[in-house]
Amino acid sequence: MQLLRRSVLCTASTVMRPALRAASVNVPRFAAAARPSFSFISSPVRTMSTVGSDGTDSDFAPKAKTPPPSSRDVQAEIKEMVHNRKVVLFMKGTPDFPMCGFSNRAVQILDHHSAAYGAFNVLEDHEVREGIKQFSSWPTIPQLFVNGEFLGGCDIMMEMHENGELLQALTDAEAIRK
Repeated sequence: MQLLRRSVLCTASTVMRPALRAASVNVPRFAAAARPSFSFISSPVRTMSTVGSDGTDSDFAPKAKTPPPSSRDVQAEIKEMVHNRKVVLFMKGTPDFPMCGFSNRAVQILDHHSAAYGAFNVLEDHEVREGIKQFSSWPTIPQLFVNGEFLGGCDIMMEMHENGELLQALTDAEAIRK
């Protein structure tokens, strides 16, 4: 204990003022028995459940990412949505809460032109999300349809906005709010 007190004093004397050195000597010390000790306890080997004959754990078995196909006609639903509205935007999220930067930009472009449009959140319906890609032969979302015609995704919308074609298409469709 004396050795420990001296090392503390030596360290403290180099850093602390003399008035504080005396107070540092009386600081309670932990006994050697109170120091944390580390021990490794051997545990039994966990047995794994197996899937088939490959010998892997069921946690690592492949899982289906998509729900099983249903009997609904998604292409007909999309066609009806596109043809019953003047302007439709298929996007990730909603116009009030876009869930992707490209969808956000598409909404900002349409709002800049004060366009009246319907929006469909493809994140809520996986079948429509995949079906719209087949319907338009366009691999990405968002997708804009005006008067039943596919105009394009975010980059094409931006290009059309910059050169005035989007405003003309929205005006021709009578989709500008006054």
